Amino acid sequence: MQTVYEAAGGADFFLALANAWHARVMADDVVSHAFSHGFHTDHSMRLAAYWAEALGGPPDYSGSYGDETSVVRIHSGNGPHDEMDRRATACFDQALTDVGLTADNALRKVLHD
Repeated sequence: MQTVYEAAGGADFFLALANAWHARVMADDVVSHAFSHGFHTDHSMRLAAYWAEALGGPPDYSGSYGDETSVVRIHSGNGPHDEMDRRATACFDQALTDVGLTADNALRKVLHD
């Protein structure tokens, strides 16, 4: 059985998606606030590795940056932010189009979910 990672196109796809998503969130006046205190210069690379590993790819994220607990720790304690979440998801859906994932609705839905 093929993993989501493989179906999407592997590491190159996830890096392109992370770059597209990051560009979109930085251009969004609400979501960009999450990055207003700075971020790692290799944020897109880390994000791509995280998504890839979570979706059946190699364990590059946990091997280099930490585990799921460390990700939760980084992103917790900021209270509810429903509007930011909604807009970040919209940026993600737009980034899927930016990287050319337009015809495979089943894969788009899996990645969105």
